[in-house]
Order: sequence, then structure tokens, then C-alpha cells
Amino acid sequence: MNVLTRLKILGILFASLVLVACASSSADLLTPQGALRMGLYKGSPTSVLDFDGPTQPRGIGYELGKNLAAQLEVGYDPVVFEKNADVLAAIKNSSVDLVFTNASADRAQFIQFSKTVIRIEKGFLISPHSRLQSIPEINHRNVRIGYSVGSNSQSELPKIIPNATLVATQSTKSAIAMLKSGELDGFSTNKAILFEMAGSIPKSQVLPAVIGYEYLALGTPKSRAISDSLLNNFIDRMESTGKLQEIIRRSGIQGLAPN
Repeated sequence: MNVLTRLKILGILFASLVLVACASSSADLLTPQGALRMGLYKGSPTSVLDFDGPTQPRGIGYELGKNLAAQLEVGYDPVVFEKNADVLAAIKNSSVDLVFTNASADRAQFIQFSKTVIRIEKGFLISPHSRLQSIPEINHRNVRIGYSVGSNSQSELPKIIPNATLVATQSTKSAIAMLKSGELDGFSTNKAILFEMAGSIPKSQVLPAVIGYEYLALGTPKSRAISDSLLNNFIDRMESTGKLQEIIRRSGIQGLAPN
């Protein structure tokens, strides 16, 4: 073996050691408590479903966190809230290590996002007490449309339906109750959540109209400056092995759009 070949081999080995060291360092930054604390909220196939039920919890965020913890060989600690606003507050103050949420510009100020994992249509779920069928019909002062506190819908809906009456809701559970009673004429968020809600509200309907998209990604506290490659390589691996597709199927999600 000549000197040049030996130098090439040593260079490859050195690069591999650097990559392993960087990955190990990023993993330590990601899980300072020793276990991966995944921030989740109930009632969405993008986050977690059946967490308090008799069956195995499911949801894209829940399963991605579980798989990442296994890859890093650390414990998995799902931290489950009632609403996404609480999840965002937790990642902002670093009381959770990872989230799976819409990678919007305002959230990117305090969350370091991975590449996009899935893209979801946004729209409206109409109460069984209402006959609304289109956005022009929704855009009237006497029409009451709900949104989740802390969601992007809170800032986006006034531009889409400026004449409608917007009503803040504290959780998916409370929004469902308000739609069932007729207190709300409709509710707006991503269609993954809307279709899940519709399953609990007989004769409600998700309108076919698309008012935008959410680009969901994994995210870590920006203050930790974790290497982009840690999450992006994990996503690539989940896609190439088919595990991501299995997780999406198990979640039962609807309303997906091509990335």
C-alpha cells in the first residue's frame, strides 16, 4: 500500500470520527436531561392520539420522537399538553427538547427547524347547525369561526375572512363542543385536525376549499444551536427505510398535500 493510499484512508477515517463526534455532541445538546422530552398535544394525528386511551398511542409527532430516541439510545419522555400553544411555550423555554409543528416564520424565531416532513392543506370545518358551503358565505359578520389560541390561524384568518366574527378556543375538545352546540358556525386549522374533529361531530363537513398550507417539521430550541444534520439525517433515514410512510399511515391523517 503506497503512502498516498494510506493518507486517503486516514483522511476518510478522520472524517468519520469527526462526524461521529459531532453527532454525539448534538445528541447531548438535544437531550440535556438524559431522555428525549417530546412536546405533544392531544387530538391531532400530526401530534398524538389515544394517549390516555386503552390502545397504543399514535400520531406522527409521537412516533417520530420515539424513533429518534431509540436511534440516540436515550429514554423517551412524551410531554403531552391540551393545546399546541402550550407546546410552543414549552419549546420556547426549553422545558421540552423536540416538537413537530408548522415551521412558520414567527416560530422560527425561537425554534430551529428541520427540513419539511409533511405538507397539509388548511381549511374550514362547518358545524352541523350551519349550511355554509363557501368562503364568501363564511365572510360575514354574523358568522362565528373558531381558531386555536396561539395558532397561525389567529393572524391569518383576519386577512382571509375579514368580516367574520372570530372566536378563540382553548383546546380541540372545547372547539368540538362549541361546533356541536352551534355556538360556532365553523372552525379553521389544518385539515388533518379538521378531519379528526369531524369524526366526533356527526353531520359536520370539511369544506373542499384550501386556504393555505402548513409545512410541518421537527424542531428544537434555537438557543441550543444543534447541528442541522442531526434531524435532517434522521428524516432521510426514516424516509429511505419506509418507516415514515408507515407512521403516516398509522396516524390516519387526511388532508396531506405533496411536498
